[in-house]
Amino acid sequence: MAKVKKRRLVWEPSTSPNVIGYKLYWAEVGEVNYDSPCAMIGNVAEVVLPEQVPSFPIVKGSIKLGITAVNEVGNESDMLIVAAPFQFSVPDAPTSPGLEALKEYHICQGTSSNRGAGKPANEITAPDLLEDPDQQEIE
Repeated sequence: MAKVKKRRLVWEPSTSPNVIGYKLYWAEVGEVNYDSPCAMIGNVAEVVLPEQVPSFPIVKGSIKLGITAVNEVGNESDMLIVAAPFQFSVPDAPTSPGLEALKEYHICQGTSSNRGAGKPANEITAPDLLEDPDQQEIE
């Protein structure tokens, strides 16, 4: 599962007394308009994307946003267009993992009950060290 950086979108609320909430519109391609996908986001002056809008798409490339104020009968204000370049895309994951056993050891502090009979790691002598039987690359 990938993760994307959250973005907080803020705006100055409408001064109209009959506003009951705001609609957020978005466009993945072309210009954002009243026919674009949208979500009613409540009577707030900010929204955290994509967390607070479940239908908001996670897409590769830029996305354009628009916000309208909505009154009690469903009429909408002019659309405020957000021109900032939003990127809600994730990079492709790395591929072809491999894990190789090396001959060298990393020396660390502490004790080990499995090797060296409880001696601190920095006091283990050569006979206490065993050869790594598996010197193969793990794929």
